[in-house]
Amino acid sequence: MKITFKGCNPSNYRKGREFPINWICLHFTANNGDTAQNNADYFAREVVEASAHYFVDPNEIYQSVKDSDTAWHCGRERGGSYYNDCRNANSIGIEMCSVIRNGVYVIPEETMKRAAKLTRELMAKYRVPISRVCRHYDVTHKDCPEPWVRNPQLWEKFLAMLTEKEDEELVKSKKVLLNGKAYDCECIDKNDVNYIKMRSLQQAGFNVVYDAIRQQPSITAPQSRTFVPDCTAEVQEAVDILRENVGLEQQTIEYLRRYQWGDELVKKIAKAVK
Repeated sequence: MKITFKGCNPSNYRKGREFPINWICLHFTANNGDTAQNNADYFAREVVEASAHYFVDPNEIYQSVKDSDTAWHCGRERGGSYYNDCRNANSIGIEMCSVIRNGVYVIPEETMKRAAKLTRELMAKYRVPISRVCRHYDVTHKDCPEPWVRNPQLWEKFLAMLTEKEDEELVKSKKVLLNGKAYDCECIDKNDVNYIKMRSLQQAGFNVVYDAIRQQPSITAPQSRTFVPDCTAEVQEAVDILRENVGLEQQTIEYLRRYQWGDELVKKIAKAVK
């Protein structure tokens, strides 16, 4: 995932670490409509003697303090009488940008998802178990992130995101056999399952339309249409005309297209018989 680095003012954090990374601590900015960049710029410019490693909003992530340095985000660097073992010295701090809706703080859903993805990556990188992912509230009992303290179900929802298998989706061009012939179709690899895009089916001769009565896509198998891979829409239309109006078989059409000016010849013949 893309993370933009904007270095924090040196007066706001401590260089290096005394302890390994054992915790990941979630916070919220307690602002209304701020962005990750806003916060990174602020902590780079101002001296506030506080910091976080990452800032997250619905669209992007900014890193302000390197993982290898100590951000001041959840209390004392070590020691102190707190509610768990998370300290600045052994944790990574993630701040989520917030908004105010109907008079209360809200962490947008997309911000939550982006923060969960970042947390999963950090958990894997530093071998942090889910039992050591916590809220600022769990360290000092400060109401942070306030929406997750006010409504613990939102915190449980976030923890559930950390255990879900990431829904990865990747579009690839793959050879697919249609009526015994291989064609290049756009396929989606999603959770180890292949899906063929409807657009590719339509290109291969299937009739793909939207059934307004049933309010769902309708796919009709091709009858005898010859799909021409790697051609223009004009050539495909010409091939359809030759099959429907003249009755040329697929083998004949392929022979014509192998001619030096094959596609132009096919279009001229189709125009003549149309």
